[in-house]
Amino acid sequence: MNPLTFGLLFFIPGVAFFLLILFKYTEQEHQKELEQYAWFREDKRKWLWDSDFALFTKIAEKSFIITKIIMLLLSLYMVAAGVLGLCMYFF
Repeated sequence: MNPLTFGLLFFIPGVAFFLLILFKYTEQEHQKELEQYAWFREDKRKWLWDSDFALFTKIAEKSFIITKIIMLLLSLYMVAAGVLGLCMYFF
C-alpha cells in the first residue's frame, strides 16, 4: 500500500469522524448510548471479555464532556496518521 492510499484512507474518515462528533454528538445521543449499553454495566464478568469497552463505559457514564473529548482525540489520531501518510507521499 503506497503512502497516498494510506494517507487518504486515514485522513478522510478521521476528518468525517471528527466533524460528526463535534457537531452531531449531543447529550441526548449520549444518553441514548448509555441506555443502549445498560446491560453491559450489570454484567459481573465484563472485565474478562472486554476490558477496554468496560473502562470506556465506566468513564462514559460519569461525564458527557469527558466522553466527547476522548472521542475527539481518537479521531485526531486518525487524522494525524493520515497526515503522516500524505507527508510521506508528497515530501
